[in-house]
Amino acid sequence: MKSSPFKIYIDRLKNDDTETIHEIVDPDFLQENENEPIFAQKVTVSGQAYLANHHLILDLKIKAIAQLPCSICNEIVETPIEIDDFTQTVEISEIRSSIYDFASEIRDAVLLKLPQFIECHHGHCPHRKEVNKYLKKSAGETYHPFSKLNLSE
Repeated sequence: MKSSPFKIYIDRLKNDDTETIHEIVDPDFLQENENEPIFAQKVTVSGQAYLANHHLILDLKIKAIAQLPCSICNEIVETPIEIDDFTQTVEISEIRSSIYDFASEIRDAVLLKLPQFIECHHGHCPHRKEVNKYLKKSAGETYHPFSKLNLSE
């Protein structure tokens, strides 16, 4: 098993020290199975880790590039994922061996930032015209079921 670059050694932070984190790593840790988005470029994680009131605090910035299929034509689209304000707090008593590996937290944060739908050509897929005929047309006026309620009484 490959060693994780995302380990914090708690005993090194005991004297109000701050650990600076700057890792540029292969995206292998983001891929758990083949049905997930593909990350083909290096992932950058930077920030700091420190202790505060019996808690380990991680303040990080994460950058990755995902390759996702276009929602219209399935052409692969590269999508930048940037998380500028990732903060993780862990109570020190929950860290068993004085070593905290935060790779899974980074993975979860990146996957949560993935867009649900993406379209090639910056949102202007050339195949959209072919799909429009299968989409439901707007019925015109929108129905507002509570618009006639008298709220002044």
